[in-house]
Amino acid sequence: MIIKFDDYKSVLCLHGDLPDHEFLRRMQLPIIAADGAANSLAIKGIVPDMIVGDLDSVRPDLLIDGKFMEVNDQNSSDFEKALNYLSNNNLLPTIILGINGGYMDHILNNINIFVQTNSIFFGKDIVGLVLNGHHTFNLAIGTKLSVFGIPRCCITTNGLKWNLNMAELTFPGFNSCFNRTASENISIDMINGIALLIVYTSTIVDAGLL
Repeated sequence: MIIKFDDYKSVLCLHGDLPDHEFLRRMQLPIIAADGAANSLAIKGIVPDMIVGDLDSVRPDLLIDGKFMEVNDQNSSDFEKALNYLSNNNLLPTIILGINGGYMDHILNNINIFVQTNSIFFGKDIVGLVLNGHHTFNLAIGTKLSVFGIPRCCITTNGLKWNLNMAELTFPGFNSCFNRTASENISIDMINGIALLIVYTSTIVDAGLL
């Protein structure tokens, strides 16, 4: 999947599963850590440009020489605090890392926050995008993907194994989960609403590939 990183202004690391240090260095963008994510970055030998949050999870030694902004607001998560910092410093849209990993309710809340942004997330073997309007993608045939209405959308697709034609997707409700690409070039038209697209970046072997 080809992503134009030129469209993004920063990398936001959450306290979840992070890619290797080479991926982070290759971005050549400001790296913002949401609180405890700074610990994971330190293990990879990476110092973030800013640590944002209530700072109850980050190792104290990382605050001695590192830049940080403490935000004591129990009505917002560290993810939301970091997004607010990015917004105030013209660093959106951002590439979000570590959105998955950990407790299920934590992941669901991260997704809930993510779909309100115009950003992209990378997880272990997955990429997530919020869709509206017309989109085209170049993907290997057999790529596994899922599309969810957030919370509702009407969608038409071309190039998928199970195409959607003016389909109403809702969450909760009917969605296109574990679909596959049947062509290298696919198109997704959002008639109305928005959708969450999750694409697997590695080959997933299951019955859908047959």
